[in-house]
Amino acid sequence: MNKHLTSLLVKFIMIGLISVIILPLFAQISSGQAILIAVVLTVVAYLLGDLMVLPRYGNTTATVLDVVLAAVVIGLSDWMINGFVTLTPAGWVLFLGVLAIGEWLFHKYLKTSPVRVGDAKEE
Repeated sequence: MNKHLTSLLVKFIMIGLISVIILPLFAQISSGQAILIAVVLTVVAYLLGDLMVLPRYGNTTATVLDVVLAAVVIGLSDWMINGFVTLTPAGWVLFLGVLAIGEWLFHKYLKTSPVRVGDAKEE
């Protein structure tokens, strides 16, 4: 269990930093709301992308799924907070681009961590 908590913490720090830096600058989302979005996105992406998809389909597919999940979670959260989506096109590109790079590297980290997910497919 502790090995999953460590991986979740690493993932949350990555997503949290990206969220707190980018979302308040490019959307009508406060830093506190960005942290809450990061918590939700971390848990959903870890369970679906990292534990289920990464071992079966590899890094590329898991990274694409994580980016799609992020777009859905951010879009829905922004809509729930503001009544419409306020994230600018530049904000979308920046957030999802930085996240894709971070997720790709995080998946590489998972292959060397005690969790050892992602061994089925090498990319």
